[in-house]
Amino acid sequence: MKTFTAFLLLLLMVTQSFGQMRYEKGYFINNDNKRIECLIKNREWQNNPTEFSYKIGNSGKSEVGDVNSVKEFGIDKYFKFVGADVKIDRSVNPKTSISTEKDPIWKQEKLFLKVLEEGKANLYVYEGTNLERFFYSVDGGKTINQLVYKEYRVDMTLVKNTTFRQQLWQDLKYADANMEVMKYMNYTAKDLVPYFKSYNRSFGESKPEIIPQERISYLNLKLTPGLNLSSGSMSIPGGAGKALIPVNFKSNQSLRVGLEAEWVFAYNKYKWALVFEPTFQSYKPEVGAQGAEINYSAIEFPIGLRYYYHLSDQTRLYLNGFYVPGFAMNFNSQIKYTPDTNVPKSLDVKSSGNLAIGGGVDYKKFSMEARYYTNRRLSDEPYLDPVYSRFSLIFGYKIFSTRQ
Repeated sequence: MKTFTAFLLLLLMVTQSFGQMRYEKGYFINNDNKRIECLIKNREWQNNPTEFSYKIGNSGKSEVGDVNSVKEFGIDKYFKFVGADVKIDRSVNPKTSISTEKDPIWKQEKLFLKVLEEGKANLYVYEGTNLERFFYSVDGGKTINQLVYKEYRVDMTLVKNTTFRQQLWQDLKYADANMEVMKYMNYTAKDLVPYFKSYNRSFGESKPEIIPQERISYLNLKLTPGLNLSSGSMSIPGGAGKALIPVNFKSNQSLRVGLEAEWVFAYNKYKWALVFEPTFQSYKPEVGAQGAEINYSAIEFPIGLRYYYHLSDQTRLYLNGFYVPGFAMNFNSQIKYTPDTNVPKSLDVKSSGNLAIGGGVDYKKFSMEARYYTNRRLSDEPYLDPVYSRFSLIFGYKIFSTRQ
């Protein structure tokens, strides 16, 4: 266990030392309207940021830009945020509770707004915890206004303030705009972005699109052979009135082989994965005191979560944790011992669930991991308490992936 703890500490230290690999080529515009090329730490913000980290060149030191010092920043064709002094309605959100006030409650704030569409008219979004607000500007105007939508309660009836539809009809009406379509427009990016695109195209002033990189979850299959270093123990009944006899087995080595199915989530730059790894394990130490013997051969079915830390396009570090259910496919697994009665006894193995934690490195199709399994109880027989634990060194080879 000490070896494994040291390995995890080393892994975390290496992770910190390679933090700069997360920076991507971007730019920002300062308050003097000067565009500065830089490397931006792309955090794939779920909520609009208040600041961002950047470096001037790979060897530059990490610096911070915020809404007070930066007018705009982004990664070309991926995302763009603009700093804006706007009135925003942060009144109660319908996801948490319903307001009784029809009108927005305005608050003046300086924010980074994410650009969704640019041209004669620009569409922006601000996302916070349980909050989504859309903003717009027209004809390159400096004034950015919020599109108003609010759900509120009148007595026990839910009513919607859909002023944003009137705002669009008055300020962004174009030749092919349809009032009937407008009546059913929702306050979502899915409905608003196409409307702004149509408006801009009608005036021939649509700018090149900001196209977020499409991220799709994918499946990996790996062969995962490896080496186990296992240890175990149990207790032998000492007979009437006698204490239990503890038996500690010598550590031994054995081979393991598994087939890992890994579902990598697109969320947060492919950093999270669900892992299922049917694995053949075996443990047969030398016979101990009182003829004690454990013969365990089984296919286990661990399932767990994995977290990746990307060092480059080809190399990733990872940490994972597993739950190993008590259910296993046993192959004539038995526990044998000889109590003071000198009558040998044997029991079929009935394992219980246990946990495992590990960490490793993934490079192209190859991976290597160190993993520690907590004690796995092998019988529900009172007093015997047969358990075994193991430390595994696992090698992986990717044989299939749905990733493009």
